[in-house]
Amino acid sequence: MVVRHYQEPWSREALAAEFKALVRSAKIEVVDLAFVKLSKPNPQFYIGKGKVEELAEIVAEEGASVVIFNSDLNFTQQRNLEEVLTVKTIDRTQLILDIFAKHAQTQEGILQVELAQLEYLLPRLRGKGIMLSRLGGGIGTRGPGEKKLEVDRRRISERIGRLKKDLKLVRQHRSTMRKKRQKEQIATCSLVGYTNAGKTTLFNALCSGHQTTSQALFTTLDTVTRNVNLGADFKIVLSDTVGFIYRLPPNLIEAFKATLEELRYASVLIHVIDVNVKDISQIKKPVDLILKELELDEKPIVLVFNKIDKISPEQLNILSSKYPESTFISAKNNIGLDRLKDAIYKNTFKDIIEVVVRVPFEKMGAVKYFHENCQVLKKNYQETEAIYWLRIRKDKLVYFEKEGLRVKEI
Repeated sequence: MVVRHYQEPWSREALAAEFKALVRSAKIEVVDLAFVKLSKPNPQFYIGKGKVEELAEIVAEEGASVVIFNSDLNFTQQRNLEEVLTVKTIDRTQLILDIFAKHAQTQEGILQVELAQLEYLLPRLRGKGIMLSRLGGGIGTRGPGEKKLEVDRRRISERIGRLKKDLKLVRQHRSTMRKKRQKEQIATCSLVGYTNAGKTTLFNALCSGHQTTSQALFTTLDTVTRNVNLGADFKIVLSDTVGFIYRLPPNLIEAFKATLEELRYASVLIHVIDVNVKDISQIKKPVDLILKELELDEKPIVLVFNKIDKISPEQLNILSSKYPESTFISAKNNIGLDRLKDAIYKNTFKDIIEVVVRVPFEKMGAVKYFHENCQVLKKNYQETEAIYWLRIRKDKLVYFEKEGLRVKEI
């Protein structure tokens, strides 16, 4: 069921295509698709009662076992719909949670999905609690499991508290790893973009990695990091993160803070876009909005158009004219990767310079600062002084001026 509100910016065709992709990613066969144009939700059924009766007829004719709404339903609406339709009825958030649960592989990913699922379920408990087993197994309940969910509000709240503590430890571990990279003066870049834009394929191409790729949405949930050599001894750490989507449920963003926090500490964000979509601005805007919500929109962003092997030279020329500062690649066929590396280098190391510093022996206390704030390339000791070759950020030059050290850029 696709509900299109009057203020909906997406076209009917675009909403249908994305919704079908979501449903198929959950391994569910689409037998029919119904559209409803709505000015405001019906408190009882979300859609009008007449539309519910029409939907019941379609369910009976097609033999459907589940009805999925491409909107969020409250507890009352979901219960009322199931009573009329006589089949399980789930909403957009439940669908996305199910896909996330299917793709969660690491302990961190499993924790984050379970937290999101339980926070979704908690406000739907009533009185002594609805018997969650009525939802059945499979779609909409994958992850924590039926048995674990047959508990009352208090126990679910306690479980949510434990999950948040566990994820806090994950965030602390990530913080330790980041501090280590910062100490070693290793820049980090993160791939962002709409789900299924080809981020993981690009990640594999740049890192010679073997991360799983798929046409299904949300294949990557767990942040993966690898070293990438940009040439001339310049290296970065590249991270592949969860894909974004139009109307990504807020509780998912909250649950995946431990993962999305990596973006906050990235030197550069690499926004990957699939050139095959009909309306590029349509899938670019949700990513831009989420980055703004996360207060990341001020970061340097390299815009990358992927899958150019699937469009004509004429289409590529039009895109190049419209987005002249962007990079155009085919991660699958290794086209344009050198240009992309150049773009990453220019954005990541634009404030990095190499210098030679002469340090009199009476000022050797400065060496500690070198190792903590610079990358020491080499050193040489002479009779009255030590000579250090350093790679530093320009803003660090203030320290050398303050200490009265002789610095020469090379």
